Amino acid sequence: MPKLFPRTGALFAAWLALNATSAAAQTPRPDPADAHAKVPSAVARKAMPLPSADDPPRVDWRAANDRVERVGGWRTYARETLPAEKPL
Repeated sequence: MPKLFPRTGALFAAWLALNATSAAAQTPRPDPADAHAKVPSAVARKAMPLPSADDPPRVDWRAANDRVERVGGWRTYARETLPAEKPL
């Protein structure tokens, strides 16, 4: 009976060799139950980056809400995005 996949054994052997070397390269994790286990120090990072000169200027949200109310609300802004209706 002919072999359907003659190179399957070679590919499996290569895959096994690669996985064996990558598993050996990983450092073991410290035991969470061990109170004296050495762990890497924590690094604090800011969740939001500091403002830069390229950022848009800050806007007072109350003034922006008042302007939207004066103009006619969100429906006015929605009408601006729609094409003008043509009469029949």
